[in-house]
Amino acid sequence: MKLASVVLRPGRERSVGLGHPWVLSGSVERVEGDPAPGDVVQVRSAAGTRLGTGDWDPVAQIRVRLFAFGKDEIDEEAWLDSAISRALGWRAAHPLLQGTDGLRLAHAEADGLPGLTIDRYADWLSVRVGTPAMLRRAPKIAAILIAKTGARGIWLRAEGAPGALLAGEVPAEPVAIDERGRRYRVDLRHGQKTGFYLDQRDARDLFARLAKGTRTLDLFAHTGGFARAAQDGGAAEVVAVESSEQAARLLEQNAPGCQVVLGDVNEFLRRESRSFDLISVDPPPFAKRKRDVDAACRAYKDLNLHALRRAADGAHLLTFTCSHHVESELFRKVVFSAAHDAGREVQLLALLAAPPDHPVSLRHPQGEYLKGLLLRVSGAPS
Repeated sequence: MKLASVVLRPGRERSVGLGHPWVLSGSVERVEGDPAPGDVVQVRSAAGTRLGTGDWDPVAQIRVRLFAFGKDEIDEEAWLDSAISRALGWRAAHPLLQGTDGLRLAHAEADGLPGLTIDRYADWLSVRVGTPAMLRRAPKIAAILIAKTGARGIWLRAEGAPGALLAGEVPAEPVAIDERGRRYRVDLRHGQKTGFYLDQRDARDLFARLAKGTRTLDLFAHTGGFARAAQDGGAAEVVAVESSEQAARLLEQNAPGCQVVLGDVNEFLRRESRSFDLISVDPPPFAKRKRDVDAACRAYKDLNLHALRRAADGAHLLTFTCSHHVESELFRKVVFSAAHDAGREVQLLALLAAPPDHPVSLRHPQGEYLKGLLLRVSGAPS
């Protein structure tokens, strides 16, 4: 069957020629044919040269997400099987991804699978699809995964739709995972993202190493990832702040014995008088769109200013943004501005990022979303 063609405007072919997997709406000159949402299309330059093959979405800002480049015809089923196999294969043998049964098995564009993420939680998989094309492929994806992983069941999450069983058994409620000795209960069916923040695994390792003997504060605690890491690291006291009652119930199971504060983080910081030796600041994304960046930076500054005021002399603070529109250098400037206004001396000890199962393609820098700073705080707050 002949594929419809998405023809680019003159001069817009350079990024695709360099391997960038997105064609934005403003780059499209015309469409030859009548592709339905989720159909595979070919992308052509204004001169007619075939540049690659990808998934069509007529209403999204990203009109085409390419999964293959060049002039060759692509067998869609063979490509899907091969791309998933590659993603599974390199992770299985990677020395930095051992000791856990909670792992991202495929990471969208970075694994050549735009619009698809696959997470493993012990014997179950959580598949999240973000495009009509990947939703159309969901049964084939499930068949490939069952054959290659032996998973007991696969839970599907799609944009704007409730979760559903895709294959096998319905996941347990909750599912228990082991993350390098830390035991977590995960709600695959109703929890945020695919159930747990797997992208903070390495940061939790670091948090545990810093925790011995400390009074620890976990802000935006969700289901207790950092709180449990602090406990396992020997913290003397752990306070965890979370606004969601549903998440807080799992938090109490994952980090038994910690003080759970159910409420708004900003309100907590304004009324709290104690100081803490170790603090995590891991908020939800404040800038989901580019036009939100200025407001997000103001929110990040205010949040970090008040967190820094709760830091003891010599404390460590881990602070993050998961907004891909907020670039690393901008986030660093915002946090240092907050430190200045808080009257704290701050040293940057390390830049933090997602672990290796959440890679970033250098051809697609927009895939870098999680940025973090490990800070040492000294001096008295103003």
